[in-house]
Amino acid sequence: TGIYQGNFNHKNKTYYVKLKVIDKIPPTIDNVKDIEIYKEEKIDFYKDITIKDNSKDELKKEIEGDYNTGKVGTYNLKYVITDKSGNKTEKEFKLNIKEKPVVKSNNENNVKPYTINGIIIANKSYALPSSYNPGGLTSEFMNNFNNMSNAAKNDGINLRIISGFRSYQTQVTLYNRYVNRDGKAAADRYSARPGHSEHQTGLAADINSLEQSFENTNEGKWLNNNCYKYGFIIRYPKGKENITGYMFEPWHIRYVGVDLATNLYNNGNWLTLEEYFKIDSKY
Repeated sequence: TGIYQGNFNHKNKTYYVKLKVIDKIPPTIDNVKDIEIYKEEKIDFYKDITIKDNSKDELKKEIEGDYNTGKVGTYNLKYVITDKSGNKTEKEFKLNIKEKPVVKSNNENNVKPYTINGIIIANKSYALPSSYNPGGLTSEFMNNFNNMSNAAKNDGINLRIISGFRSYQTQVTLYNRYVNRDGKAAADRYSARPGHSEHQTGLAADINSLEQSFENTNEGKWLNNNCYKYGFIIRYPKGKENITGYMFEPWHIRYVGVDLATNLYNNGNWLTLEEYFKIDSKY
């Protein structure tokens, strides 16, 4: 955009030319998605979106619509991006503000685990007490696993538990063995330190195989696409190691209940407990 002028010669004649260039191309906004935060949480509206313009001029960025980060609800908002020439692009999105989860710490003689909205958390940031021991896979887990297993058999699929409950002391032995064999950094990618294993909750188990190729078997595909119907999640999804702290494990399922499992299933693009509850998993 601008006015350009000057002389040019053509067939021994000099001409004076004044050229006015007008920008009529609006900016583009990509990767616009609904945003979900907890009440009172700060928002970075522009963190994930991509804004481009054909000029190098500074763009005017605005968020249209009313919202209150201190009030739970869904707000209809709009990105408005305007370039120096007045070309404008608008994209609508929703801001979902949720109530902060209630986190309970283990304060009764160190025998209760951390929970968020009733869900036991066992990851690299949240440890289970060494004395926590439900005595095996819980009846809640087994009842729902049996229902799932029976449904799978009707589809010609055989699901079996190859590793279920592990006590704190069992995890001590197992983890130390892996560290001695592969080193601490490698072991931490696939084995939990004592107190940090989901197996100790009695709500998690490994199914059929401990190979990532299980993902491509009929059993692995069925488990991935159907386990949420029975309250289970694929706890360590592919591409989420930087979030969960663990490598992809298509065999590791965790019972969380049908409602939460359905939310985490996300049409096959599994969300993690860390993403859903906005918590870390780091030693």
